Amino acid sequence: MNAEPFQTRAGYALVCHEYGSPPDMRCETRGAAGLPGPGEVLIDIHCAAFNFTDHLLVQGRYQDKPPLPCVPGLDAAGIVRSVGAGVTAFQPGDKIVSSGVAGGWATQLVAPAHRLVAVPANVELADAVGSINSHLTAYHGLVDRARLAPGERVLILGASGAVGKASVQIARHLKADVFTAERRQDGSFDIVHLDSGARTHAGQADLKDGLRAALGKRGADVVVDPVGDRYTEAAVRNLAWRGRLLVIGFAAGEIPRIPTNLLLLKGAAIVGVYCGGLLIHETETFTRQLSAMFDIMSLGALSPLPSEIIPAENFGQAWERFSTAPRGTKILLGFA
Repeated sequence: MNAEPFQTRAGYALVCHEYGSPPDMRCETRGAAGLPGPGEVLIDIHCAAFNFTDHLLVQGRYQDKPPLPCVPGLDAAGIVRSVGAGVTAFQPGDKIVSSGVAGGWATQLVAPAHRLVAVPANVELADAVGSINSHLTAYHGLVDRARLAPGERVLILGASGAVGKASVQIARHLKADVFTAERRQDGSFDIVHLDSGARTHAGQADLKDGLRAALGKRGADVVVDPVGDRYTEAAVRNLAWRGRLLVIGFAAGEIPRIPTNLLLLKGAAIVGVYCGGLLIHETETFTRQLSAMFDIMSLGALSPLPSEIIPAENFGQAWERFSTAPRGTKILLGFA
């Protein structure tokens, strides 16, 4: 079935001709993407994420370097125009996101159906595609990797960041008991128990003791850690028996080295959280979890990441804004 319920738009793509900082990006006219083949879907793209991965790729700093010229963009959102043979999960007019399919910085994209996820009616396309990296990481970490149960204690480091904020909302949605740790400008920490509002202040070198004061001897069942560096060990020392440390990133700089005797004594586990690997190794699980995350967003329990949409033809502005936008703001390229 190849119905075309929408008027054809002028086709164009953002094409990278030379890697660099900034790269040589050109907005070029393109013909129609063509009919989707078996198992494929043709999408009219409305907006696409400008992810950190994309930022590295167009500089030539990513682990994979596509031959030039190429059309970047791994996460895009739009409306299904037509579907190929064998596709039953989607039909023309559906709102969808495509994740991990190269070439998303264009007005049209042909993508394999198994890489697509439907967007709920009350969730905006920009909110959906802009929140994939942060919100799915939080969901995958807490639901899949940590198996978080109601009533368990969750400590979230870097709670003011994009992953941290999403983790707070998902943990509360799952009825966990949530503590947050945020670093002040002077390097000290505020540790907050969200249910009671109780606050504990810890000096720059006293995070371990501050966490102990806030959590008590019981400690935290799960630690969400997108921060790394020396702060990770302070959190591990405050894990509960059978606690789980979710390793998400190293925003503070250094990759920590954890004394494994601490894990032995606590019966604890260090668990990696990597949605990129999930997409590659367990694509069906990736799309199922992304759909579940969108469902939580549609309930209003998970706020979308703030975003700014910049027309794709103004890529220079998007490049500049990528580095100057407020922390946690997603830059999107508009194609509608």
